[in-house]
Amino acid sequence: MGKIGNIMRSINKRSLKYGSLSIVLIAAAVAVAIIVNLLVTAIQDRGIINMKFDLTSSRLYSIGDTTKEILQQLDKDVEIYGLFDIGEINSNLSLKQIKEVLSQYEKYGHVQVKYLDPDKEPGLINEIDPTGLKDIRKGDFVVKSGSKVRKLLANEIYRTEYDYQTGQATGASFIGEQGFTGAIKYVASDKTPVVYFTQGHEEGQVESNYTLLKTQLESNNYEVKSINLMIEEKVPEDAEILIVASPKIDISVQEKNKLKDYLKNGGKAVLLFDSLESNPKFPQFEDLLAEYNIGLNYDKVKETDPQRYYPGDPSAVVLDVPASNVIQREYQLLLAGSRSIKVLKNQKDYITVTSLMKTSAKAVGEQIDKSVGPDNQGPLDLGVAVEHNGGTKQSKLLVMGNGLFISDAARQQYGQYFDYGNNFFTMSLSWMMDKKNEVVIEAKSLDTERLNMTSAAQANTVALLTVIVFPLLILGFGIFVWIRRRHL
Repeated sequence: MGKIGNIMRSINKRSLKYGSLSIVLIAAAVAVAIIVNLLVTAIQDRGIINMKFDLTSSRLYSIGDTTKEILQQLDKDVEIYGLFDIGEINSNLSLKQIKEVLSQYEKYGHVQVKYLDPDKEPGLINEIDPTGLKDIRKGDFVVKSGSKVRKLLANEIYRTEYDYQTGQATGASFIGEQGFTGAIKYVASDKTPVVYFTQGHEEGQVESNYTLLKTQLESNNYEVKSINLMIEEKVPEDAEILIVASPKIDISVQEKNKLKDYLKNGGKAVLLFDSLESNPKFPQFEDLLAEYNIGLNYDKVKETDPQRYYPGDPSAVVLDVPASNVIQREYQLLLAGSRSIKVLKNQKDYITVTSLMKTSAKAVGEQIDKSVGPDNQGPLDLGVAVEHNGGTKQSKLLVMGNGLFISDAARQQYGQYFDYGNNFFTMSLSWMMDKKNEVVIEAKSLDTERLNMTSAAQANTVALLTVIVFPLLILGFGIFVWIRRRHL
């Protein structure tokens, strides 16, 4: 018994020794981790070193190259105001996210971000917007440079995604980078070109049918207005671009002449025509377009290739738009209810027509009026860009057989395809204006990444590994270590 007792006392001493050492090492490791964490937090709070890393799949807390380039080129001071109580920001997840993103903007010398509570700063709102025209209130974000002010609305920071078949929300996106960067670009610009949407031909109203496009154009330093050429003596001098979106009746001779005079003097216009079941003729539009070697077909385009149209709707054509001298990157557009555009054979040396998008060879343009002849066979042009150098100054036209793709209704019905179309349209205006750095930053998903199982076998394999195999491996390793330590 004496020997056994000595052995047991020896084992207990060794166990106590190694157990105590383990406890000390664990405590030391925890203490070091706490101290390092406190030091790093203190350093970051003082702005000495930025050691934060954006590990989100969509780079949610980072800014992209387009934003960085715009901020690097800033030559004016810009102030961004968050009109909130600081306590509200720290307790609100969405506001904390926006604050983190804006901290990236502050790294550039001309940008300053301020969080102020109007309730505690009397006269603050009047100081930011002396005219009161922006209707600024507590809870808004405001971007200002000099006398130019831009308020950011909620739909310019966050956007809810819906399944428009069921009406259920399916997720959310952060579009704040585009909103803030666009606002900075707007307030820092010396000149704001004006884009006019025509009225008087049953077009959609820019304030109710094209609100999302209007927001994007304003983010790219355009001022958006409406105009009725029937009551104007001529196209206004400040008109940089004239847009005719989805007319349902023809223009008058007087309007046509005003448009011709505008274009001959270096004007730029976008004409978007839908397929119309009532099939009105547009002789005045056609006469205007003929000078640019363009004509209209009175048809409705349908695809017969199931891979090239929206499920269940052959008239909702999906198009791959290649990069060109007009559009610098590829886009995929969905154009529903389109008519085809024809390029006339009467070529002129001073006119350059660029086809932007074509259907497949299997598409057909079904004539609305069957008595005029056979259907038009694919491939069919649905969009062309024209440069005309035969006038006093160079003029440019963008002509498409669809105007619905930029409407708010397209966003509701086709979701992401609308965003592609909106960006494509904004970039086409860039070509007209010979501009660069348009703010077409992609939305960033707020949804958590999920592992999608495409088969029952995959699900069973994952379940087997996580529920049985991995726990058994951990248990086996623990038993192995325990047995080894017993023999020490």
